[in-house]
Amino acid sequence: MTIREIEELSGMTRANIRFYEKEGLITPERNSNGYRNYSEEDLNTLKRIRLLRTLHLSLEDIKSLSRNEQELAELLIRHLTALKKEHQALAHFVKVCEQLCKDRAVYSSFDAQYYLDLLDTSASELPAELKEDAIPKVTSPWVRYFARSIDAAIYMILWNMFLSLVLHINIMETGFAGLVADIIAYNCLFLLAEPFILSRFGTTPGKFLFGLRVTAETGARLTHGEALHRTWTVLKKGCGFNLPVYWIIRTYKSYRACKDGEILDWEQETLLWLNDRYIPLKVSVSLVSLTLINTLSLILVWQAGALPQNRGDLTVEQYAENFNDMERYFSIDRQLNLPGNITVYGIVTIDDSRLILNKDGAWEKIPGTPYITGTAENYAELPQLDYTVEDGVMTGLNFSASCENEDITIASYGDLMAVSALAFLCAQDDYRLLPAAPTFIYAQIKASGDSFSSFKISEAGVTISCTVEYDGYELRPDTWSQSRVLVPAYGSEPSFSINFSVTKA
Repeated sequence: MTIREIEELSGMTRANIRFYEKEGLITPERNSNGYRNYSEEDLNTLKRIRLLRTLHLSLEDIKSLSRNEQELAELLIRHLTALKKEHQALAHFVKVCEQLCKDRAVYSSFDAQYYLDLLDTSASELPAELKEDAIPKVTSPWVRYFARSIDAAIYMILWNMFLSLVLHINIMETGFAGLVADIIAYNCLFLLAEPFILSRFGTTPGKFLFGLRVTAETGARLTHGEALHRTWTVLKKGCGFNLPVYWIIRTYKSYRACKDGEILDWEQETLLWLNDRYIPLKVSVSLVSLTLINTLSLILVWQAGALPQNRGDLTVEQYAENFNDMERYFSIDRQLNLPGNITVYGIVTIDDSRLILNKDGAWEKIPGTPYITGTAENYAELPQLDYTVEDGVMTGLNFSASCENEDITIASYGDLMAVSALAFLCAQDDYRLLPAAPTFIYAQIKASGDSFSSFKISEAGVTISCTVEYDGYELRPDTWSQSRVLVPAYGSEPSFSINFSVTKA
């Protein structure tokens, strides 16, 4: 039978038939053309369903019958008992209605308690009608969690933009202090931004995407004070101030309470409304979009933090400022002629011993900072940078170093070359963050430098080149660090030379 035929024979609508098929109560076969072909058994099943639903049996009871989990006779006996009780209650309601009519009750003045006593029902027992007359409680804990996650991502992007673009901090290397600062900053941004947005728009970006809005109990928009009180309670009771571990505990308790339909602490004087159309689609699209946008934004903000403060045509003094900022950004805390991660056993002092460039572009110590005074190895000296200047504007820089038949350990020049190049390259007007991001160029130069390999890179009209030649050296791990260094081979006549240059076309 076709869908039209079974509609006519069963007395049901097409929507009914599709629904019961979806619930698994009928399973029509399909013809070769893909159309459903309903059987006599399907028709009989639909007629049974129609009868039992007309008798007010629940869909779950009918499903259990179809699965042979209970007998029809036993189910009908229980249902008949329930119907009789309902009938008795209805008869009682009829009598009370008749009494109201006899007493000519007036709405504005009749004694409701007298008639409630006539009903003889428990004061705590709410009739079905009162349960239906309540504002629906928005549970949907996952929808609410994802909505808040979007807001949290926005706040953290703003915070990372401040760290990276204003303070020029490498947001990927902030450590424990950075984690503490992130938590404090998020809490502050949350308390500042959310009440302001809620009091003016009744929703937030995350809530808007998921069809959520917040109002006062009257349905009016929250005042700033009401929104601030709600936000503070969410932060305290819902998020646990985002403290590690405690945040997990508070989030789980809030999830359980929301799932169980309880009124949450921040909902005592506010209402949350949900437009649940297309929620599954919104969840999927929003999560994918959130992940992509958050990842891309984080990368862009991270890389933008490496951009130097001085851009365009540079003087030597401006270049020196860029170089010193780059050293801080990439967490370089040693002299650049020494290998990284030197241990305490190979060095007298290992605090911040980096050299910076003064306004003339020459190396100098940071005033008041401890410095390395000696090492267990005799490392090559730090080469001085030479600058090419035309009419006061830098057009390039270079350095070179060499040694012949000397018992000298040569550490990688990778960090020196990377910082020197980026301080100039990233200042150019033609330079763009993508695809040549500072960190990626840094890694590329450092990898070549650490392996003592020659290389050449061209980007934004700037050519970075390095030529390395050595003989009689062995490349091996340094005695006092994790870095690889060149060490003279026993019995050899070692020689080494490096020429590095950065030139603008």
